[in-house]
Amino acid sequence: MEGVLRRLNRDDVVDEAFRRAFRRERVLCDHSNPLEMYDDLNLYLRFRFDRQGIIDLAAMLAPSLNSHTTKGRPIAPVAQVPIALRFYASGSFQTVAGDSVQVSQPTVSRIIHRVSLAVANRLNNFMAYPTAPTEVACIRQQFFEIAGFPGIVGVVDGTQIKIKAPSANEIDYVGRKGGHTINVHRVGLPDDSLSHVLAKYPGSAHDARIFWKSFLYADLVAGRKQGRSIGDSVYALSYFLLKPLPNPMIVPEERYQQPLLTTRATVECAFGQLKGRWNCLHQELRYSPDRSGAIVVACFALHNYAVMRRLLNIPLLDDGIIVVENVTDVRVHDGRARQMQIIHQCFS
Repeated sequence: MEGVLRRLNRDDVVDEAFRRAFRRERVLCDHSNPLEMYDDLNLYLRFRFDRQGIIDLAAMLAPSLNSHTTKGRPIAPVAQVPIALRFYASGSFQTVAGDSVQVSQPTVSRIIHRVSLAVANRLNNFMAYPTAPTEVACIRQQFFEIAGFPGIVGVVDGTQIKIKAPSANEIDYVGRKGGHTINVHRVGLPDDSLSHVLAKYPGSAHDARIFWKSFLYADLVAGRKQGRSIGDSVYALSYFLLKPLPNPMIVPEERYQQPLLTTRATVECAFGQLKGRWNCLHQELRYSPDRSGAIVVACFALHNYAVMRRLLNIPLLDDGIIVVENVTDVRVHDGRARQMQIIHQCFS
């Protein structure tokens, strides 16, 4: 009897040791690979992508992420990418560190920067201004279906993203509403994606001036890229950019005005969805302007990636329309003539 009890006790000890070892192994596996830690719904809620989307993104970025190690313990791209996605989605270092207990906060910060640069350096993989005739025709038709405004290939606008006070040229980064910001220029499309983003100018820079200094503007002026866009009142009229009339007086002008405003407002709502997907854009980015710009570009690019994968938007807050003083452009007279031509041809 005594021998039987010894065997039973020994078996209990072995079973308990086995259970402890299994628990340790399971925790290590879970926190090393978030793709194994969460079911499909929680994976999407935390990282804003489906499982295969994260795997494909990690594979795309792997050449830029594989060479980095952390004190002799390399972190695989498939683990780095969710860390960055979790920050973009939550905007909180504490949340990311809490989810990834094996990664320190300084390491989280470095990973966010690496992944942001890796995505920003591959921006052409995620967005491009439409140039192919069939693509341009398709986008024009999609815009026309919104409110009946013809010939549009984009909606141009700027938005302010809060950052920490920079160490150099601090006053330049004070935005129109106070606080330190960068002014992000973008061109929206009718499917909620974007065809252009620029995030390198300080908050005090004027929306119209940022557009005027962009490579996109130079390409449009030179004829290397085609198509008309819609902007708000801060932009100067040109043959490739239309804006609302200051005071429509006659019926054709009113018929021009309403679909233009409706089309622009629809794309503005899409940007609100982008900020709903990436909550870090609602908060102050605790980085330098350059690093903050890389994060913003990465968020815009990854929003396009989500649209490509037909993932649901996560609505949050719509971005308000920023009203600033107007500026004059040398092309304004050509633009006004083109505007009047469109009013009489399409809305009379």
